[in-house]
Amino acid sequence: MNTQLLSATQPASIDELPDSAPLLNDHKALRQRWETDGVLYFRDVIDQDSIAAVRAEYLARLQDVGMVAAHESQPVWSGLNRLDGALARPVGDDVWRGLVTSKSFHAVVSNFLGEAPAWVPIVVHRAAPPADPAKIGPDNFKAGHQDGVYNYGIDFITCWVPLMEIDETVGGLAVVPGSHHEAHYGKHPGLAGVNRTGVFPDSAWRRPDYKPGDLLMFHSMTAHAGLPNRSDKIRLSVDIRFLPSSVPKPITGTVLAFDGATVQMQAESGERLDFAIDENTTIRGPKGTPVIAEARNGVLFPGAEIIAVPDTNGRAKLIRSVSRKYLDLPADWFTQLPPNWVR
Repeated sequence: MNTQLLSATQPASIDELPDSAPLLNDHKALRQRWETDGVLYFRDVIDQDSIAAVRAEYLARLQDVGMVAAHESQPVWSGLNRLDGALARPVGDDVWRGLVTSKSFHAVVSNFLGEAPAWVPIVVHRAAPPADPAKIGPDNFKAGHQDGVYNYGIDFITCWVPLMEIDETVGGLAVVPGSHHEAHYGKHPGLAGVNRTGVFPDSAWRRPDYKPGDLLMFHSMTAHAGLPNRSDKIRLSVDIRFLPSSVPKPITGTVLAFDGATVQMQAESGERLDFAIDENTTIRGPKGTPVIAEARNGVLFPGAEIIAVPDTNGRAKLIRSVSRKYLDLPADWFTQLPPNWVR
């Protein structure tokens, strides 16, 4: 344990979000809150066995690379911050799919939508190590952003799921209710140097103390920020995205070839498709950052699993990698990156 963490500056108190679980049988009221806030917090709605199964997978992967001691049943950080990537193992898609198809999880999302969800394979297995106190700084919300700014064409809804108790020292996710009505962090998906400091006053942010079984659901344009982890534990969560079954879906498949101007892919349906790529196409890797020029070859290589959103003229508006296969640990902590890691 790094005892310096315990003396780090404590975060300011943040007001909680209202619990929307009592509204699950009142579809109209639930939708009204959604339209107003763009975020819904449900307390204790996911069964504990489903959460424990995902947490156990995370702990096993953290123990593989030495970040959690083998005897620990909780994600207490071992203090190791240089990791052997050869020891890292991917998290299978059956882990997140098992969670979202569990009876309790499916019921919450279906009650909210009024129909069955279609899950988009954009999944992040988050494992946030304790922050270096010297690097935290005074702004708790400097990581603030809106996913939709860089995902034009996929109006997904995100489910952020805590896998452990997350109080103010562990941090968790903070959101700004009502921020989904416009772009606050950039007006165009290709905009560089977006200002992320002081966009909202501290008083606008909300964060409850999370417990396993809770679920936070938010609009693709809702401003949110991962808060600094000031504890001695690794913060565990997963976020998964969905669309209503009744709306058009992006195309998911595998890259066959990419020459810089055209990407050829084989869709899950088996169909082979070609999409033109130009300077207005947003391409994102598994880490979420838009990539340009030669860096696109590191995302659009043969065999890469991607999601594409075409326009009516055969051009790709957006292409992005599907779910991240490894726990989302800092890449600079690895002495070498895990096998098949994609930046």
